[in-house]
Amino acid sequence: MKNNKRKVWAAVAATVLFVLLAVFYESSPMQAFDRTLSGWLGDAGFLEGFSFFGNPSTIFAVCLTVIVLLLIRHSPRDALFILLAVGVGYAINEGLKEWFGRPRPEMEGQLESHSFPSGHAQMGLLYVSSIGIIAMRRIRSIYWRRAIPAVAGILIAGMGLSRIALGRHYATDVLAGWSVGTAYLLLLLILFSYWNRDRIQS
Repeated sequence: MKNNKRKVWAAVAATVLFVLLAVFYESSPMQAFDRTLSGWLGDAGFLEGFSFFGNPSTIFAVCLTVIVLLLIRHSPRDALFILLAVGVGYAINEGLKEWFGRPRPEMEGQLESHSFPSGHAQMGLLYVSSIGIIAMRRIRSIYWRRAIPAVAGILIAGMGLSRIALGRHYATDVLAGWSVGTAYLLLLLILFSYWNRDRIQS
C-alpha cells in the first residue's frame, strides 16, 4: 500500500505544521507574518465572494444534497465518507477553537467565536475535497478529471484567503485550518482504503 504510506507521511507533515503554528502563532515572526498577509489581502475585495462557499449553511446544504443523491444511487459508503469528513471535521474544529481560545483580529462588528484554526479554511477544504474525491472516482472524462482538482483548489484557496481579506481571521488561523483539514482527510482516506480492501477480499 505505497499510496497509504505517502498519505501517512503527508498527514504527519500537516500535523507537524499545525503543531508549529499552535506553538508559535503568538511569536513575533508569526505576528509579523499575519500583519503582512492582512496588509496584502486587505484590498483584495474580489476574494470576499468566496467566503459564501465556506459558510456553515452553504456547506450543510451542499453536503446534504450530495449525500441524498448518493443514497438514492445506492452509494452509502461514499455518503458516509462525506458525512464523516464534514461532521467529525466540524467537531474537531470547534474543539480546537475552544481549546486555544485565540481572539479574532480586532475590528468593528467582529464575530464573537474564537479564531484558531479557521473554520472556513478547514471545513472548506474538507467538504470540497471529499466531494471532489468521490466525483473523480465516478468521472471518466479526462477534461473533467483535470478540471475538478483545479476548481477545488481555487475554491479552497479562495475560502481561506477571503477570511484574511475580510479581517475575520489571521493568516496563521487559515494555515492551521488547512493543515488540520489535510491531516484529517488523509487519515479518513487511509481508513476507508482498508475498509474497501476488506470488502474486496471478503
